[in-house]
Amino acid sequence: MGWSIEEVGIYAVAALMCGLILMIYLRKLKKESKEVDVKIEKAIAEGVHEPVSLHPYIDLNTCIKSGACIIACPEHDILGIRNGRATLINASKCVGHGACFHACPVEAISLRIGTEKEE
Repeated sequence: MGWSIEEVGIYAVAALMCGLILMIYLRKLKKESKEVDVKIEKAIAEGVHEPVSLHPYIDLNTCIKSGACIIACPEHDILGIRNGRATLINASKCVGHGACFHACPVEAISLRIGTEKEE
């Protein structure tokens, strides 16, 4: 049983649409990652990247990039998505209320005091 020209055309159009959507999505992720990189560089320059007290710790093996933690945080720019995973941006500005912890659907965030260097 062979494929008709119409079937091949339909599958080709569907494949092109899927490819186009995937390309747009990947470009958006790359752009967002670059924006977060700029914010992290700025935070490092301002000295607010390293946490000074209670802050979110992200388990990168569990994070699914839902973005719920970012939306839930009322402090803004404490967390961001970089390369498909949540990351700290301005950790020292975190007040430790735990909204990100409660918002994470896979419990990839825990709250910790200090850093690996200062624990």
